[in-house]
Amino acid sequence: MGGYDSRGRGGRGGRVRTFGTLMLLAANLVSLLLGIWYVLTDQPAGWWNLYGVLLLLTLLGNLHLAMGRGVNRRWEYGYLVLHGLGLTAVPILNTMASSSLSDHDSRNLATAIILLALLAFGAVIAWLRMQSGTEDKEDARGSGGYSAYGQKGGSVLGRIGKGLLTVWLLLNLAVGLYLCAVLVAGIDPGLLEVIVPEYALFFGLIFLGAAALLVKMYGLKKGFWRSTFRGAVRLVGLLILIGCALPLASAPKIVNEAQDAYTKAFGEDPMSVADPALMRSAFLLPDYFYGAKTGDYRVKTDIVYYEGTEGKDAGKKLAFDVYMPPAGAQNLPGQNSVLIRVHGGGWTIGDKGAGNYAQMNKYFAAQGYVVFDVQYGLSNKEKFVKSAVVPEQVVGDFDIGDMVRHIGLFTTYMVEHADEYGANTQSVFFSGGSAGGQLAAAAGLAPANPEFKGLFDPGMTVKGIIPFYPANGLAKDLGIGGADGLSDPSLLVTADSPPALIYQGVNDGVVGVQVARDFVQAYREAGNDAVALVEMPFGTHGSDMYFPSYYNEPFTYLMERFMRQYR
Repeated sequence: MGGYDSRGRGGRGGRVRTFGTLMLLAANLVSLLLGIWYVLTDQPAGWWNLYGVLLLLTLLGNLHLAMGRGVNRRWEYGYLVLHGLGLTAVPILNTMASSSLSDHDSRNLATAIILLALLAFGAVIAWLRMQSGTEDKEDARGSGGYSAYGQKGGSVLGRIGKGLLTVWLLLNLAVGLYLCAVLVAGIDPGLLEVIVPEYALFFGLIFLGAAALLVKMYGLKKGFWRSTFRGAVRLVGLLILIGCALPLASAPKIVNEAQDAYTKAFGEDPMSVADPALMRSAFLLPDYFYGAKTGDYRVKTDIVYYEGTEGKDAGKKLAFDVYMPPAGAQNLPGQNSVLIRVHGGGWTIGDKGAGNYAQMNKYFAAQGYVVFDVQYGLSNKEKFVKSAVVPEQVVGDFDIGDMVRHIGLFTTYMVEHADEYGANTQSVFFSGGSAGGQLAAAAGLAPANPEFKGLFDPGMTVKGIIPFYPANGLAKDLGIGGADGLSDPSLLVTADSPPALIYQGVNDGVVGVQVARDFVQAYREAGNDAVALVEMPFGTHGSDMYFPSYYNEPFTYLMERFMRQYR
């Protein structure tokens, strides 16, 4: 047992490496135990971010160790493969659990198994390295180099396999560099922007794993070009990780600036709100990996609130899902106030349910709100995404006025059936993203406007609006008409308009950040300072999609306090 220096002899360098390996072994074991504890914790406090940092550093340390020249090559290759496949699966599994209406805690057990397995595997390779040393030991004894498959040279099929794997891994690194360019240089990636910044840390770890595997494959054979290749791969992998970690690194900036904006707009420091039912930390790094746990709630789906019989509504059927607090729940922050969520999709696609970031519905229902996830009529203009599947019964020759009218019809149904769902219709909030953000803002502001108030039930009182990257005034660019005040809700703002909390990605390529800034300016020009804009560095359109991300969690932290303050 012991380390070996570059000449194969024990020495100071070997002792340092042995100590580092020992520390990595300890980090894996501690992270494994804390991970089990974390998964079983209902409301983790902010100090758990220390565990998140330890977890991240441990994963990086395991990559560094596994790409080295250990004697137990199969174990180290196995770890690198598990790292790549596992960290590809984790965000997918987390997103699926988050979007599932029936997954009540919004966590996937397989995610925890994968992460804990990586830590256990990391502990094993650290222990084996301490026991057996590195290939330098074999060098000192006169043994030769090894190929990717542990044999010098290898068979023809082995060399072909190695070549194909090399090409695949190099393509991975090219993709990683492209994603870094999207984040740092603002290159427009098209619809890919919806997934880049919020999942960036996973991308960085995955592509760094690809670089580690390449270094491992070409790790022992000597020569200038091989050494240069390994050095270049290491550098590229490191650059990708740094670029992809920038959104995470901006989390403290997001939290601090959001706190300032909230305090200035609404006169209350959100960090000073003492309610044990609310989030205890604005962001939890372990949530990013394990997923954010949701409390209990009830849900009913596909409840029809309107069936059209004449005109452009003939044959159309609109429905909603309702998420309610658990039966008998008391002293929850929401106190049965209503949150109406309006899906996005460029006014031509989209639907309630999984596609409308369902964990937001689940989370706020568990907080004591009655959350309605509502359909409205979609325009039959060219689809925003041509391949998107939409329910045919909601598509028609509809403009923005019709869509707002449909939401208004829902408010009438809601007021009439309030007792059935336990909804307090005297305390209503509207929220939505993109086209849904524009419609939510219009529906929240229009009831106070003499021209449009007849569209909504007078038994409803709007207490606030929470639009995400609202596409105000942009429907006309798609050929979708409607009254100016409804198409651009900033025209409806008055001194008495309900307060607004707005989410906006700085790098949004669909709804530019200036649209949200103009909305804020409309409030201020009307003499209404009750508006806060939270701008997300590197954030793009849909960057709130991953619920436990460094974007969505801080905003949800503010949103729950905003609704508690104004309910």
